[in-house]
Amino acid sequence: MELRDLADEVEIISRVYERRFGVERTDDWLVLKLHEEVGELTQAYLAASGRSRERPAATDEQQAFRAELADVLAQLLLVARRFDVDLEAEVERKWFRFRHLVEPQDTEGVRA
Repeated sequence: MELRDLADEVEIISRVYERRFGVERTDDWLVLKLHEEVGELTQAYLAASGRSRERPAATDEQQAFRAELADVLAQLLLVARRFDVDLEAEVERKWFRFRHLVEPQDTEGVRA
């Protein structure tokens, strides 16, 4: 699935969220919600790494961490979509400009 297609699917679900919970998805709400999700990811990471007060079962901790990663990605896609940011192009511009510096050891253990 292409990133743009994924963003479109996430947009549809976010509209359901808006309708179901009566939340107006304004520009600032989208950005603030992204921040909230990053906080929840941090909390899940602390639990999964044994550095929080709450200690659910280890499998629950790992599942919560994975779920929060998905939430952060989905919210990031919504923000990018709202502000008409082509994330693929921006990653190309910002990150992949260093491709010429890649050495063989940099790719070890990375799926192509």
